Amino acid sequence: MHEYSVMKQLVSALLDELEDKNVKKVKEIRIEIGELTFLGEQQLKFAHEVLSKDNILEGSELNVKVNDAKVRCNNCGYEGGVSYSNDPGFHFNIPVISCPECGEKPEVIQGKETMITGVTAEEVD
Repeated sequence: MHEYSVMKQLVSALLDELEDKNVKKVKEIRIEIGELTFLGEQQLKFAHEVLSKDNILEGSELNVKVNDAKVRCNNCGYEGGVSYSNDPGFHFNIPVISCPECGEKPEVIQGKETMITGVTAEEVD
């Protein structure tokens, strides 16, 4: 469950950032995660709930946007999504990180990110 450690880092960074901002309570946190992080949205929300107890994040809503994986091939110019292996021996589909056009190794340009994109907060009166 790497969602807990990722959320712990996000919560820590957010609390550090808001420390001197005169914030009374955070109402909403918006994050974006890439498809290739393999982070589960429900697991992130559970970790957020646990980690936000007894601080200004308690009771805040976590909104997660998942960004599709996208690659760019420097060999043939392909830019687009990745395909997935559908081997029944695995518990989930595994991304195939090779160019679907020419087979070369492409550059991953989207899908590995995890970031806070916005916060809605209530200021101290």
